[in-house]
Amino acid sequence: MEFVIKPHDGIGLIKLGMSREQVKELFSGFFTLSDGSSDFYFDSCLQIEFENDLVDFIGVSQNINYQLMFGGIDAFDVEGITLFNAISANESESHSFNESEYIFPDQIVTLWDMDEQYDYLGNHKRKVWAQVGIGSKSYLEVANGL
Repeated sequence: MEFVIKPHDGIGLIKLGMSREQVKELFSGFFTLSDGSSDFYFDSCLQIEFENDLVDFIGVSQNINYQLMFGGIDAFDVEGITLFNAISANESESHSFNESEYIFPDQIVTLWDMDEQYDYLGNHKRKVWAQVGIGSKSYLEVANGL
C-alpha cells in the first residue's frame, strides 16, 4: 500500500477533516487502539488525532504494510536531510535544519526525531525520521501555541 503525502489534503486515503467513523471504516482491519482524541492503526505506526471527531493531524511511522511518499521520495528509505530539503523546497521561506522536530508552516508538514535507530530499511546506517505527518490549520495554531 502506498500513502502519498498531500499537504492541506491528507495522506493516502485519510483526509484532513474526515470523520473518525470514516477512518475506522477504511482501516478497521489495522486498528490498534484509541487514546482519547487519537486513534492508532498498523501497530500504532499510523497516528490520527481528531478535533471534534474530525481528522486534525495524521502522523506516520515506518511499517511493512505501506510506503510513505512525498514528491516521489520514500520518506523512510532516504536520509532525513534529503526529505527535509524536499519539503523545504515547497515552502515560501527558507528553513534551518533541525533533526529533533520541525513543522513547515506553509504545508503544515511535520518531522519528528531523526536518528539511525529508525532506519529499518537501510540496516540502521542512515538518519531517518521517526514520524512524518501533516496537520490542519487549527493543528498548526495549537502547535505554535496560539
